[in-house]
Amino acid sequence: MDDKTINNKQIIFPPGPTEIIPYRLALKFITNPLSVLNGIVNNYGDISHFKFGPKLHVYLINNAYYIENILVKHNNNFIKSPGLRLAKRVLGNGLITNEGQMHENQRRLVQPAFNRNRIKTYGKIISDHCFEYTDSNWKDAMTLNIHKEMTKLTLSIISKILFGQDSLEISDIDKISESITIIIEYINKLRLPFLRFIEILPLPLTIKYKQALSRLDSIIYDKINERRKTIESRFQGEDNSVVIGETNEKKLNQRYIDMLLILIESTNDNDDNNEKINDKKGTVQKNDKSAKMTNQQLRDEVMTIFLAGHETTANALTWTLYLLDRHPRVESKIMDEIISVTGNKSIDYKISFEDVSKLKYTEMVLMESMRLYPPSWAIGRQAIKDYVLDDKYVIPSGSVIIMSQYLMHHDSRYFSHPEQFYPERWSPEFRASIPRFSYFPFGGGPRSCIGEPLAWIEGVIILTTILKKWKITLDEDEQNIKLQPIVTLRPKYGIKMKLHKRK
Repeated sequence: MDDKTINNKQIIFPPGPTEIIPYRLALKFITNPLSVLNGIVNNYGDISHFKFGPKLHVYLINNAYYIENILVKHNNNFIKSPGLRLAKRVLGNGLITNEGQMHENQRRLVQPAFNRNRIKTYGKIISDHCFEYTDSNWKDAMTLNIHKEMTKLTLSIISKILFGQDSLEISDIDKISESITIIIEYINKLRLPFLRFIEILPLPLTIKYKQALSRLDSIIYDKINERRKTIESRFQGEDNSVVIGETNEKKLNQRYIDMLLILIESTNDNDDNNEKINDKKGTVQKNDKSAKMTNQQLRDEVMTIFLAGHETTANALTWTLYLLDRHPRVESKIMDEIISVTGNKSIDYKISFEDVSKLKYTEMVLMESMRLYPPSWAIGRQAIKDYVLDDKYVIPSGSVIIMSQYLMHHDSRYFSHPEQFYPERWSPEFRASIPRFSYFPFGGGPRSCIGEPLAWIEGVIILTTILKKWKITLDEDEQNIKLQPIVTLRPKYGIKMKLHKRK
């Protein structure tokens, strides 16, 4: 591509596609992003440049070492992409959307909810609820949309983890799932600047989006307010403080020890065994290490955890169950491993947190499934100052960078026979041999997913709990399985599968 001038600077652009009609390429991208990105990489290589509209310069990076530099070594050069910043309309200033020092402070506040002891507790919740859900809602010979089922299951699990015994009723989960789909599809449309006019018009899709977001907001704020009242009524000291230590945890009982309580208690100088809440209204003073999250901060983090905490796992499990039906040899090996770990115990045996570390092959299956169908299919960043790439190209401030997990995970330079489902490839030796960012389903660097350890444990527990009791096969009439890469990589029309109860 020829040299051009941006902001009075002479820029040498990498090669890439050009479009005479503004936004034509952007529209193609919104309609079928994986095909567009794959075509660009095949034609132009590891570094390419193109434009979305007359002003927005975009760079597609498809090299593990360049991606590591951007996400880790030089991460201070970048902020989240404009597309993800749209998510602020839903997530507010949660961990996914926050930047800079605010992100660091908020991550410290949220971290206690994801320490090892808490994750161990969550593991039991996951195992118990997965068993109860499938036992109550699934019947032998039933045909169902497995993506919808995995979404309902993971939504109800994250509700249990967040809200404990005050979690959402199963009857509400369907409505919430529908609301989330409405929100995700609406935000996806706003990624095109020339479609953002729909926000100010009383169009049916805009009205449905606002109603869906309002429903989620109402649920979350009600849970926060209810929990604050419960804590204050039980443990109010003379100075109007609330102290939650080991003794009081027993008094509170398991009904109130959940992720929401931990987030309410959390401070920047958090001590898991002695956490104080000093301000009944939840206001936060800047630079106060003992300050807690406001109701708005709590809402943003709970919304982030609620949405991100179920969507990726639901998608990963959906694609894994589909792949296992297509590859009976792999399913047979998983069943052998489950039997070897749990012994000759009945199908009603519940997988424990301690079992997870022994289910090595099951973990490899999930890794391979997320290689082929990464729940997060692309990551975006925007340069906040000029950035030199490969000692050759200068990416100007304001430009957007796209890095696609889907493309990297299917790259034959890193994965032999990349379209083949082969879990055995994930030996310790192989993992050590590939570059860090040839495989990054949860991102990486200081902005990596805080819930990644929980997601892996949840995936293994749910998959083994289901497979121990159920054989799941693709419905014979199912012929329309297509990818839908919007915020995450969903099956566009779901996947119809049939349940067979094991004896």
